[in-house]
Amino acid sequence: MNDRRQHLDRLRARTDWPVVIVGAGINGIATFRDLSLQGVDCLLIDTGDFCSGASSAPSRMIHGGLKYLETGEFRLVGEATHERNRLLKNAPHLVRPLETVVPLHSRLGGLTDAVGRFFGRKGGGEDRGAWIVKLGFALYDFLGRKERTMPTHRMMDRAQALESVPGLDPSIVGAGIYYDAWITQPERLGVELVLDGEAANPASLGLNHVALDSHEADRLVLVDRIGGERFEVRPTILVNAAGAWIDGANRAAGISSRHIGGTKGSHLLLDHPGMHRALAGRMIYFGRKDGRICLAYPFLDKVLTGSTDLRTTSPDSVVCEDSEIDYMLGALREVFPKLRIERDQIVYTYCGVRPLPASDAANPGAVSRDHSMPVHEPRDGRPFPVLCLVGGKWTTFRAFGAEVADAVLARLGRPRRTGTENLPIGGGRPNGRAGDDPRLAQLHARYGSRAHDFLATLEGVNDPDRPLAYLPEFGTREIAWLCLAERAPTLADLVLRRTTIAITGRASLPAIEEMAGIAARTLGWDEARSTREIQDLLDELASRHRTEATATGQRLCP
Repeated sequence: MNDRRQHLDRLRARTDWPVVIVGAGINGIATFRDLSLQGVDCLLIDTGDFCSGASSAPSRMIHGGLKYLETGEFRLVGEATHERNRLLKNAPHLVRPLETVVPLHSRLGGLTDAVGRFFGRKGGGEDRGAWIVKLGFALYDFLGRKERTMPTHRMMDRAQALESVPGLDPSIVGAGIYYDAWITQPERLGVELVLDGEAANPASLGLNHVALDSHEADRLVLVDRIGGERFEVRPTILVNAAGAWIDGANRAAGISSRHIGGTKGSHLLLDHPGMHRALAGRMIYFGRKDGRICLAYPFLDKVLTGSTDLRTTSPDSVVCEDSEIDYMLGALREVFPKLRIERDQIVYTYCGVRPLPASDAANPGAVSRDHSMPVHEPRDGRPFPVLCLVGGKWTTFRAFGAEVADAVLARLGRPRRTGTENLPIGGGRPNGRAGDDPRLAQLHARYGSRAHDFLATLEGVNDPDRPLAYLPEFGTREIAWLCLAERAPTLADLVLRRTTIAITGRASLPAIEEMAGIAARTLGWDEARSTREIQDLLDELASRHRTEATATGQRLCP
């Protein structure tokens, strides 16, 4: 019997839940962990995998939002920079400092635009000059001073900037440097938060691939999207954390709403050793004439670049369009005019819908990234309130989760037992060192202190953890452990979200088939299920870009 069957048995055995959370993106997961720490029994469900929607598709930065200073969102920036600093301490195995370079093409430019954006007017695309950038850096450093562990900003002249970043556009007058952070695997951090929540309260339960189907009087009808079984639950409080799908989840609960007006953001991963060397571990953060901010930084052995910001009303059908690829590649060519930057260097694309509040603003970039929590009180035979989690930044998930947890505790009449500000996350616990063993160091870099949880499963086992034939940096028992201990019941969960295999362009067909074989033996799949899992993964990888003959498709599906 595998873990998923045991978890479904628990769902089958219990109908009444103090809190049901629909949507296992980062905000729903943060709420789940916080409430579980307070001793509240919570059921968390998601129609897909944990962190498989917008939470799996950010720029993978943990940041305060430097650009939000221009719109006067000082509270948001202050909160986000503080949460960034906390994540560097609480999840050091996944969140790491990121030196960021801002190329400057003028010294006094940008003042008119900055003033206009501050008062809510769309800027005209005037370049941000050295004076306005330095002022922004100083304010950013001040707002991020609490628990800060990184250096403050500094400025470089033209010669220093061109020496520091070879190949940079020579028309610059200088560059500024400030510090934020990046996250290697946001999806893994989400899974670790779920596991932490269940460890804190064994009565809580997190389930992926379980959907909210409908409601019947005081009950919600759930369906297991893998096995097809249906369940009924009665919540005291329902938390709708479905992100871009919030309004649809409300309809399933009998509520009409228009909370979300999402925008699509796409990103590219490039196999570009020359740019990777030039960046040397730093991010380039630059503005374009249309007012958009773009970025590029080394992501493991690839280069990540993004992003776009386009309105969408169809979160289920978004893909990275040809026009978006042209936009992002064009932006990179402006910054690195001497480098060859072409489509055949793309190894992966991804796209997500930011769950922003509904807005009629002409410029999607002007819609606030702050979070809110509209509430639908009980009515029309529905006995439970519905708290909707709208907006928010990836970086501020802990603060948003704490805010929601406090609202839920107040409604349940229960006290807060503990805070989460300084609580390590998953493998961020300091309960083991990597040591000198290369394999242990590799596992520790990947899983932090959770590497020791995996190694404990090998004690007394005769069958060794053999390297995979096509992905020798992973072991056979390691993949099996991810399937069970980290809730990966599908091949897509394993390849796309528990590992970096897909995002780094290594999901070749032989590698996929090898991993499917391990998953089949571990999870008890028959041949038909294994074939279906492989095809489902290939279909998902191919669907990430509208054009069939993409570089991504050719690289992933040889």
